[in-house]
Amino acid sequence: MPFLSSGDEEAWEMPEDWEYSGGVPERLLKIKAKCPNCNNTFEVELGESWYTMGISISCPSCGYQFPVNMYGEVVGEVKKKK
Repeated sequence: MPFLSSGDEEAWEMPEDWEYSGGVPERLLKIKAKCPNCNNTFEVELGESWYTMGISISCPSCGYQFPVNMYGEVVGEVKKKK
């Protein structure tokens, strides 16, 4: 069964038939972010709902955390590879 986990935290389990039971897969966005602390520009891939909610991301250069929707710009959608 697929799951998402980040280390020792409890995994988020998704039913195997979720996609076939009427669930619609979320769009995966490619976002160009600019750190407000060190001005480093980098790209991240993030689900559309996480971007809309304004989840915080960390700059890979200085480690500063900031809301991606305030300092990021959607540059495209990541397409599923078949």
